Formats: sequence, C-alpha cells, structure tokens
Amino acid sequence: MASGTQGQRNCVGCGRAIAFDANVCPYCGHDYRVQMAPAQYQPQISEGMKIVFYILSFLIPLIGIIIGVIYYTKPDAESKNVGKMCIILALLAIVIGAVCWAAVWSTAWWAL
Repeated sequence: MASGTQGQRNCVGCGRAIAFDANVCPYCGHDYRVQMAPAQYQPQISEGMKIVFYILSFLIPLIGIIIGVIYYTKPDAESKNVGKMCIILALLAIVIGAVCWAAVWSTAWWAL
C-alpha cells in the first residue's frame, strides 16, 4: 500500500490507499466527514421543583420575584415560562394581600 505517498492515506475501514482529502472511502464507504455534535443537553426543571417554586412564589412574594427573575433570564423556553409564572404568582399574592389588608383595616376602622 502507498501509506508513505504524498497526498494519500490508508482507509481505517478497509486499509486501502485513498486520497488524503477524500471525505468518503470509494472502496468501503467509510465516512471521514466530521459528524455534527448532538444537541447539547438542556437540564429540565422537574414538575416537583416547579410546584415548590410556585408555592414559594405565592407564599413569599419576594422569593418568587427573585426566582422569577433568575429563571426568566435563562435562554431556554421552559425556564422563561417558569420564571414568568413565578413573577405572576408573586404579584398576585401581593395584590391579594393588599386587598385583604385593606378589607380588614376598613372594617376595623368602621368598628371604632
């Protein structure tokens, strides 16, 4: 075989001499092209963790806003959805708390 010949190499599939710049061996079909790397794994947020985030967001709105901002700034769509929901639940909790507080104090005010 012509392993030392300039411009040729031996195929790793069949051992025959092929052109150095060949993408595919013409004898056995071995492919020398660089394969595309598989899509990188993007960690998913488990359903249990989402529920914990949502409950925390509603019960402790400041924590919900912090979690929401952190997850909303991540690039994947799932994290953005979780972040948006945490912010919405935190704001909803603040509004409900303010309405309840106003209702309690308005009735207490009239009782005086």
